[in-house]
This record gives sequence, structure tokens and C-alpha cells, in this order.
Amino acid sequence: MDQHVSEDLIDAGRSYEALFVPALFEAWTKHLVEGAGISGGSHVLDVACGTGVLARSALAKTGTNGRVVGADPAPGMLAAANELEPTIEWILCGAEALTVEDESFDCVVSQFGMMFFEDREKAAKEMFRALRPGGSLAVAVWRSVDHNPAYADIIQVLDENVGTAAADALRLPYSLGDPGEVMAALERGGFGGITVEAKTEMAKFPSSRQMVEAELRGWLPIFDIFLGEDEINEVLMESDKLLRKYAAPGGRAVFPTSAHIFSARKV
Repeated sequence: MDQHVSEDLIDAGRSYEALFVPALFEAWTKHLVEGAGISGGSHVLDVACGTGVLARSALAKTGTNGRVVGADPAPGMLAAANELEPTIEWILCGAEALTVEDESFDCVVSQFGMMFFEDREKAAKEMFRALRPGGSLAVAVWRSVDHNPAYADIIQVLDENVGTAAADALRLPYSLGDPGEVMAALERGGFGGITVEAKTEMAKFPSSRQMVEAELRGWLPIFDIFLGEDEINEVLMESDKLLRKYAAPGGRAVFPTSAHIFSARKV
């Protein structure tokens, strides 16, 4: 990755890595590595890679004889990813138009990106195109918010104290909870042998306040929702009441998260 990226965007990527990756996303990488059958020497493409936690896990498995490429449409995320692991090839592109050669990867993986794809069928076709015959795909998608109770609690607070638009912005990551929708998109993309399994991992944030504040200051502004300090303080006080049930020693917030892991092949 060689284009200039503003320091503000890089800082946002670094903050995302620091706030969310160890607490929420890192625990899920093993399911994708296993689901795609990544092994020594594999050529791997990570779609919607963010700051690259899954790509780094894939690199640890492929070894020096493999190849790992991370693709994402957010330049700040890729710049932060490159700081952490410059030996991975980071490319700026969306899932619907992957700038990779046909049939150039053994494995394609995507962790919690499919909910945000503008055209899931087109993205599935692109991932299919990138795979060699017999290659494998593994995708992680959050289950509905009913299966992710801590986020259901935060959504409730936003509904009651901020408004529907803010609550809907936080619902979005959990909007693809019906596995049939994902399986249909993969089938239309050309994949066969599709399987799905529900998995649970524990999120571990330094505190519930840090988790909620990251959503208020980092996630909502993406949707042009900017809360004043009084509103933020009100939400934090209300969320403290609902989230205290997840309190762990040392002030940490520990709670279950649930996702579907899809595996498929290019047959």
C-alpha cells in the first residue's frame, strides 16, 4: 500500500485496532482459519480485512511459503494494518470489485464484513472468482441481536435516550442473522458444499463504559449521528445500570457474543 493517507484516518484505524480487536474480534479468527482449511503454504485472501487481525492469524498459519492479501475499502484501516504487519499485501478495494487475479487463492476468508456489503451476491461472485478450483471459503456473520444480549442492552438505551436512528445504526451489524440469506447469496455466487455453524465467544472489554463510549464516539458518527457531551453522559449512566451484570473482577466487562460461521467450496 503506497498511497498517502491522512493522519486522522490512520488514527481512526489505530483506535479501532486498540479498542475493538483484542476485546471483540481476535477470538473469532481461529474459526475462520479452521473453516477455510488454511495451512502451510496456502495463498489466502482476507476480504473486508479492517486492521488485519484475521490476515495476521492466516499468516501465522501459512508460514513463509504462503501468501496473505488483505482487502478493504477504508485506507485508514489498511494503513494501520500495514503498520502492524508490513509483510502482508494490503489492497484498497471493496468486496464487490476485488482487484485480484482470477483463481489466485486457495482460501478466501471474511470476518464480520458481509453485513456491510452493498451487493452480497456480487461480492460472493468476486470471492468465487478469486478462488482456485477446489478452493475454500469461510465467512463469519453476527447472529441477530437477540443472540448478542450486551448489544441488545445498548440498543435499548439508545432507543430510549437518543432515538431510533442511533439505535438502528447499532442494529446494523446484527441485521444478517438469518443464515438462509447468507447461504442464498453464496449459492448465487457459485459456491457449493455450504455449511453453517453457530459459535459463541466471550468479549472482554476493559470496562463497559469503554465499550459503550467507543460506539457513541466512533460508530455513530459514521452515520452522521453526533451526540453532545450531555447526551453521551446520559447514555453512559443508563448503560451502566444494564451492563453491570457483565462486570468481572478488575472492572472488565465480559459477555457472550454469537455468530454464524459459513464454510463453502469452489466446486
